[in-house]
Amino acid sequence: MTNAAALRKAVWTPKWVRPAGYVVLAAATVFLCTSLWSLIQSGRGADNDLASARDDLSRTAVRQVTMLNTIDPKRADLDLAHWLEVATGPFHDALKRDMPTAQAKFAKQTAPSRGQVTALAITEFDRAGGNATVITSVRVFTGTGDQASEQRKRYQVGMQRVNGAWKVATLNSLSPAGPPAGGAGRERHRTGTRHGQAPRTAQEEAHPAPACTGT
Repeated sequence: MTNAAALRKAVWTPKWVRPAGYVVLAAATVFLCTSLWSLIQSGRGADNDLASARDDLSRTAVRQVTMLNTIDPKRADLDLAHWLEVATGPFHDALKRDMPTAQAKFAKQTAPSRGQVTALAITEFDRAGGNATVITSVRVFTGTGDQASEQRKRYQVGMQRVNGAWKVATLNSLSPAGPPAGGAGRERHRTGTRHGQAPRTAQEEAHPAPACTGT
C-alpha cells in the first residue's frame, strides 16, 4: 500500500457524514446573505424614516403658513384663534399680545384673504432637537371678482416641535425674489413680518395700519 493510499484510508470518513458538511456550508452562506440583506434594509429604513420626517415637516409648514396668510373678516376671531394654535415661542407671544388690535382691525374689513403656498424648501432640519427652518413662497388672494387682488410673499419660517407636533416659532419676511431684504430694500419689499412678529395679510399690505403686532 502506498503512502497516499494509507493517508486516504486514515482520514476516510463515512459517506453519510459528507452531506452534513454541505448542509453546514449552505447554512453559513444563507446566514451571511441574510445578515447582509438585513444590514442593507436597516440602512434603507433609516433613510425612509428621515424622508418621512421631512415630508411631515413640509406638509405641516405648508398648512400652517397657508393658515397664517388667510383671514375672513366674518370669522376673524376663529381664524385668529387658529393662528395661535399653530404658533409657539416668540411668535405666539407676539400674536397673543397684539390680539385685541388684530380683532378690532379685521372687524372693520370686508374682503377675505386666502393664502396659497407655491414653493417650500427645508434649509435646516434638526430632527433630534426638534428644530427646523424652511423658506416658503406664498400667493395671497384678496377679494373676489373684479375687485380681487394678488400679492406674493416669501418667508423664512422657524419651526419647533412641541409635544410631538411642529409649530411656527418665528416668521421672517424675505424679499419676494432673492435673499433676505436689507436696508431700504427691506421696506420696499416688505410683505410679512420681522423676527417673532405676526404676519400681515394682503388687506393690511394694501392699507398700511397696525397689524397683529402693531407694526
